[in-house]
Amino acid sequence: MKGHQWVGAALVGMGAGNTGRAEHAARTGRHVLPASTRIEVLEVYCASCRVRYDAQTRTAPCSAMMTRA
Repeated sequence: MKGHQWVGAALVGMGAGNTGRAEHAARTGRHVLPASTRIEVLEVYCASCRVRYDAQTRTAPCSAMMTRA
C-alpha cells in the first residue's frame, strides 16, 4: 500500500423508529442500501493516518506508511 488511502465518512439513515435495521447494523457492522441511494459525505480522510483531505495533505506522504517501513 502506497500513500494515503482516502475514505469518506458518511451519515446513513436507518429509518425512523425501525430498530431492526439499527440492531443489524450495530451487530454486523454493515448496512445494505439500494444502488440508487445518495449518501452525503461528511468528511474525507486517510484511513491509515487519519489526516483530513485538503490541498496540502493530498500530496504529502502518509505518516502511517513511513512508520511501518
